[in-house]
Amino acid sequence: MLAPIEQTETRMRAPPPEPTPPIRAPKQGETAWLLVQIRWVGIASLVATLAYSVKVLQLDLPLEPLAGVTVLLVFYNLLTAVSVTRSTILPDWVIVAQLALDTVALTLLLALTGGAQSPFSMLLVVPPLLAVSLCAPLSAVPIYLLSNAAMSFLVALAVGAGPAPTGLILAFVLTSTLMVWFVLRLRLSMAAREAAIEELRRAKAEADQLVGLGLLASGMAHELGTPLTTLAVTLDDWADIGPPEGEALAPELDRMITQLHRCRAIVSRTLQAAGRERLEAAADVPAEAEIRRILATWSGSRGRARVPLVAASSLRGARILTAPIFEAALVNLLDNAESLAPGTLSATLACEGGRLELVLSDRGPGFPETVLAHPGAPFLSGSGQPGRGLGLFLARNAIDRLGGRMELRNTSRGAAVRVSLPLLARSSSEETRHE
Repeated sequence: MLAPIEQTETRMRAPPPEPTPPIRAPKQGETAWLLVQIRWVGIASLVATLAYSVKVLQLDLPLEPLAGVTVLLVFYNLLTAVSVTRSTILPDWVIVAQLALDTVALTLLLALTGGAQSPFSMLLVVPPLLAVSLCAPLSAVPIYLLSNAAMSFLVALAVGAGPAPTGLILAFVLTSTLMVWFVLRLRLSMAAREAAIEELRRAKAEADQLVGLGLLASGMAHELGTPLTTLAVTLDDWADIGPPEGEALAPELDRMITQLHRCRAIVSRTLQAAGRERLEAAADVPAEAEIRRILATWSGSRGRARVPLVAASSLRGARILTAPIFEAALVNLLDNAESLAPGTLSATLACEGGRLELVLSDRGPGFPETVLAHPGAPFLSGSGQPGRGLGLFLARNAIDRLGGRMELRNTSRGAAVRVSLPLLARSSSEETRHE
């Protein structure tokens, strides 16, 4: 009796989808460094502007208070830079606190250099924009309100000093509101786009798994065809004329048991390959040896003569990345060709432009125009039978996953499939050995 296939292999389960790399978000430490860098740029610009105003424009400015605020900003930024090197955790409230201090410092500087009439007063819109860009929307509200309050304070100072530029408050509120709203909408739009991209990546990973498993299942179906047909013919004969008697029964039973063993081996091998279907199972192998092995395995399992392979001399030392899905893809292509043009298969192998070029040819009727117009499209077959047309689709997707390409064409003698795979870089030791 046949030993049962292990329970762990009785179900073909799709391996979990490969984890897709998450869309990279700025680290908290990067946000902190961004604020530090912006503050250094602001301090440098402040010093340069004060020097230009005093030396070139000869403006009478309160240098001591301005220098005091500048020194405090420098000292505070040094402390912030040191804290960033020690910790990368920067919650929203810390960012809001830093931006609030920056807003207060900028307000003091503007109050000492012209108040609301200063051309730099519109810089008060920068802290709300940074807040809505780096924090949660609700966390940015205090900075938005503080910035508008600071402009109102500067306008109030201007009222006591001369003509009241009260229109500046309305202009500033309108400008800050529109800019904050625009940045917020842009940020939400980018977040939605990143979520959509992440969903597409996840869906593609799942689709890749389904394609790989479908290709393995298709190859298993082709392989099981021969032994199951043998069993079916034998059992049909027994149903019609009865089983053989005497010594003639033993050879028939041995033949049936052999075919059942073959079925079990095919199923077991396919289940093992399903567990290794992810590209983590990919291996670096010699190109020519791998192609010859696949062709020999296919010929032996189908009881066919070996497929003649003509390999170029430039293949010496060439290596490719292969995986179970690649072998299943080639087996699928060979089965399709053999079903249409039995015994006419041939193959050529060469290197062109850093890629391995494998051409499988037959002397059959060729591809229908509909298949050539949409190569590898699912459920597109020249046979017209329902449920057919997945072989080329699965093979193309499997080859694509390894960085390859598949092209279909008709020749004067039949059909040809061109499979192109990237060659792996040769090591220096291999190059020396081949020289």
